[in-house]
Amino acid sequence: MLAASITAFGQNASPKSAVTAFYKYDSTHSQVFNRANIDARKRWFSAELYKLFLNELVREKEYLSNNPGNKPYFGDGLPFRPLDETCSFNGREYRRAISYGQVTVKGDLANVDVYFKYPKGCNIPDVLYAVNMSMERGRWVIDDIRYIADNTSLVEDLGRKEY
Repeated sequence: MLAASITAFGQNASPKSAVTAFYKYDSTHSQVFNRANIDARKRWFSAELYKLFLNELVREKEYLSNNPGNKPYFGDGLPFRPLDETCSFNGREYRRAISYGQVTVKGDLANVDVYFKYPKGCNIPDVLYAVNMSMERGRWVIDDIRYIADNTSLVEDLGRKEY
């Protein structure tokens, strides 16, 4: 039990450790956009972000009832990483590797840069996400994820007016 509490604390002791733990979990679990998978990641979300996810599930259900057979907004899966596509190089298949860049902390707010990269030979640009965090109940949690390439964010997507 002590080891579990130490591990739980360590996951959120710093913004980077919280993001690292989140992506470690995310990479080994289902990417299907549903309540079970959102709830499984809930401990890493701010209360507001979790609320937005629950609202999106309601919106998706309504959309699918009115548009059966159509692909929902998050039909490609959870929005925490780029699509899992492979790159062929030198006769081998590669997937994006994840690395962590600059960490900025200002009081109870933080940002962690997360890079998704193929090997250089793939000639595919890196993808950068900026994970915005806040301190909530003594833990670092994710407030938003900014998609740098198209200057949008997860919260903007979840808060869009039109489905």
